[in-house]
Amino acid sequence: MTSSLRSGGEAAVFSARGGTVMSVLSAQQGAASMQAVEMTEDYLLLFCRYPYKAASEIIHIELFSTDSFLYLRSVLGCSQDCISHIAVNRAGTHVVAFCPSQRTGITELVTWNLETEDHKHVTRFPAALTKGLCFDLRLCVGICSGEKYLRLWDLTSRISDQTLTYNIHKLRSDGTEEVIPMGRSQRYAVCRSIRAGTVYVWNLTRRRFVCRPVRVEHGLCGSTDVVLAQDLKLYILTNRSTVRSVDAPSCGFQTLLVYDLIKRRYVRRLTGITVVPCPQHEYRLLEDGQTLLGLSENRDHMILWDLESGVIKHEIKPSHRESLVSSSGSSSVQDLQPDVTPQREATLMPWDIRTERQSAKKRRLEREAQRKKEAMRRLDREKYNCIDQYLLSEDEQVVVCSYFAHHLNVFSMVSQEHLHTLEDTTSLLSLHTSAITHSGSHLVLTSYNQEQRTPCITLWDLHKGTVRERLRNEAGVCCVAITDSTDRVVFGVTGSNRLKVWDTISRRHRSICGYRNLTMEVSSKLYMMEGGRKAILLSGQLSLWDLEACSILSVLSLDAHVGCMRLLRGPEICVLLGLSHGPALISIRPTSRTVGSASRVSAEGDLFGESSSSEEEEEDS
Repeated sequence: MTSSLRSGGEAAVFSARGGTVMSVLSAQQGAASMQAVEMTEDYLLLFCRYPYKAASEIIHIELFSTDSFLYLRSVLGCSQDCISHIAVNRAGTHVVAFCPSQRTGITELVTWNLETEDHKHVTRFPAALTKGLCFDLRLCVGICSGEKYLRLWDLTSRISDQTLTYNIHKLRSDGTEEVIPMGRSQRYAVCRSIRAGTVYVWNLTRRRFVCRPVRVEHGLCGSTDVVLAQDLKLYILTNRSTVRSVDAPSCGFQTLLVYDLIKRRYVRRLTGITVVPCPQHEYRLLEDGQTLLGLSENRDHMILWDLESGVIKHEIKPSHRESLVSSSGSSSVQDLQPDVTPQREATLMPWDIRTERQSAKKRRLEREAQRKKEAMRRLDREKYNCIDQYLLSEDEQVVVCSYFAHHLNVFSMVSQEHLHTLEDTTSLLSLHTSAITHSGSHLVLTSYNQEQRTPCITLWDLHKGTVRERLRNEAGVCCVAITDSTDRVVFGVTGSNRLKVWDTISRRHRSICGYRNLTMEVSSKLYMMEGGRKAILLSGQLSLWDLEACSILSVLSLDAHVGCMRLLRGPEICVLLGLSHGPALISIRPTSRTVGSASRVSAEGDLFGESSSSEEEEEDS
C-alpha cells in the first residue's frame, strides 16, 4: 500500500500486514508536487506535478519497482492535464485519469500506456465528474455531480488510435524524403528528412550501426531552402531574395553554403549568386559538386551554374526555338496562332462525295487543307511550351525534356547541344511513366495514339532520334523498367497483379502472375538487375521476380509505409528503403550470399569513427 501527502514530494510504502513503513519514495526533482499514487503488479506510480514553461504545469508519472523500490523511469503527460481521480486497469498496462474543470464544467478522460508511454485524450463530456473507476478498459464507470445515473465508457475502440496521442515530448513524424548514396564505393548513405534541416548519415557496411545513424544534423536550413548532397557534403541554397532588381529580376537564391558532414562545420560560403528557384527534385549536382543543373525562370530551357564562381556556365536551349525566331522575325509567335477557330464538320458518306458538285468538292478540299495547316501550326506552337519534366541518365550524359506536347527534346550534357527532337503527331509524349538506360542511349515511355485510339509502349533510340520498337494495346501502365542493353522491358499495369515482360529483340511478350494481394499503383517502383534476369518491385510489399523462370522468388511484407526507395548496383545488389513516418533506413540484401564470399569490411573507409576492435573480431569470425 502506498500513501502520500498531496502537494508533498514524498510517498510512503506501507506493509498491509504489519502496518510498518517499508520504503519512502522521493520525487526526482525538488519542485515536484505529489497529486496521486497508484500501484500495479510491477510498478509503484507517483503522479507528480512540475512547473512547466510560463504559468503552466505538467504531470510526470514516476515509476518505481515493487521489488526493490528503486526508480525506473518517468512517463510524461501534458500541460492540459488537471487530474482529479486516477485508476489503473486490472492488467496494469494503462492508467486512466479523469480531469474535470470547474470553470468550464467539462471533464476529459485521458489515458497513459505504461509500456509505450503514449498519452491520449480519449474523450470529453459536459459534466463535472466526482468519482471514477476503471478496472477494465471495456468498462469505465463515472459519477457526475447532479446526476442520478452512472456514465459508462468503452475505451477499447480508441485506445489504439494514434491520432489521439498528446505527448508533447514525442518526436514529430520524421520520415525520409530522399536517400542519396555517397561515394563510388557507396559505403555511406545520406537521408534527407521530411523535417526541414534534418539529415541522417548511415553506414551501410557496419553491422554495429544497422539500427542507428553515424551522424545526425538538425536545423541546417529552413523549409524554403534547397539541400543537395554529394561526397558527404551538403550544398544548401538559401537566403532567397525578396527584392527585384535589374541584375536579379526574379526572387532567386542568393547564397550557397557548403556543409561538411565529416568535419561538422561549414567549409564554404558563396554570396552574390542568383539561382532560379525550382522544386527540390529539379536540381542536380554534376561533376563532383562543381556544377548545378536547373531550369530557367520561365522553364523554357536548362541552366548550368558554376558553383565555384556562382555564374552561369551554359544555357541549354532547343535549336528549333532559334530557327523559328530567325525565320519568322519578331512576330513568330503571332504567326503561329490559328487564323480561324477549327470547326467540326459532319462526316461525308461515300455516296455524298460521289454526288457532290465541283464547287462543293473544291471548298471541301480547301477546308481540309486549311485544317491540316492549322494542325501543323498547333504542333509548331507547342515548341514554345514550358518544360514539364526532364529525365537525366545515370551517367549524366543525356537529358530528355517533355513539354506536355507531341514532342520531346534530347540534349547532350557534354557538348550542351540539342541532339534530337522526338516527335509523334498522334500522341502526347510524357515522361511520367518512362525509363532511360544508364548511358542515355534509349528511352521507353507510354503514350496514347489519338487517331487509332490505342495505348502503346514506345522504345526510342536517342542517338538517332527514331522509334526502334513499339508495343500496342497496353493500357494502364504504371511502372516500367529497361535493361542497359535494351533487349528487355518490364512493366506493370494499374489494378492488376501481373508483371509483363517484353523482349524487344525477339518481340516476345509474356506476363507473370503475382501473389494474391498484389495491386499495381501509380506509386509502384520497378527495377531490373542481373542483366534483366531478375526484377524488384515495390508496390505495398517488396517482391523479387525471376523473369527467366516467370516466377516470384520472394515477397517481403513491410509493416510500415515506404517513402522512398533506392537500388544500389555493384558486386552486391542492395535495396535501401526510407520510411515515411520515421528516420530508420532499411537495407535489404540477397540471402544467397555465402559467408565465404562475403567481402571483409575494412576499417580504413570509416570516416565517422565507427570502427572498433570488438566489431572487427566479430566480423572476422
